[in-house]
Amino acid sequence: MPENLPIIDNIILDNSQITKPSELSREDMVLFSSLKADAKPIKPYELGVSGIDYPQFFSSKCAICNSPHRQLLEYVYIECGKKVNTTIKFFEEHYGAKLNWTQVKQHTKFHCDFNKIETPGLLDYEGREDELNRWKYREFDLAETAILTEINDVRGIPAKNADEILKRSSMIEKLTRQLLIIKEKRDDNILKLPNVFEVLHDLHNMMVDDEDKRIIREKAKALKDSIS
Repeated sequence: MPENLPIIDNIILDNSQITKPSELSREDMVLFSSLKADAKPIKPYELGVSGIDYPQFFSSKCAICNSPHRQLLEYVYIECGKKVNTTIKFFEEHYGAKLNWTQVKQHTKFHCDFNKIETPGLLDYEGREDELNRWKYREFDLAETAILTEINDVRGIPAKNADEILKRSSMIEKLTRQLLIIKEKRDDNILKLPNVFEVLHDLHNMMVDDEDKRIIREKAKALKDSIS
């Protein structure tokens, strides 16, 4: 091998298929780096990924790091199963913007750590309507439970050095403050609300007919069961 030839390493093959955009040719497209923050998509789309958190690193030389659409690109990359070509195709079809395989692969490999994705506690309840029904009228309790879940998850994050320990402690402190705020709002809200069971009890005593009393007792029991 000639001595002056550059050596290219760290090449990672992607098995996903390259397909041409259906609406625009490559010549008609703009560079991804030129997309403004208020750029409107050519056609609507929905993403199942939202609200997640993971370590992000910034490179001043990376066009994706400097783009206002960085987060969108990373979410698309995660949702499509971490396929570079599918991510490229998304921006071609929805924004008429072109990317190249190398820049997407380099960004997702070196400027993000998708192995440490953290999901906020409330998102754990998405798609679980039956379970959420148990929390109806108990939104403050649900928020407390979600944050306590996050605190437990953060406590389980391994910390190998002083910086990591400090970061973990800071996250726990932040979540604890949120928990105290929610508790305060819940307590203030409770003080402003009438006691439903006292109202039902008074109505029960005001009734003369036994059937009416029975209906009130059953309503009170059903209400207790729904929030227990």
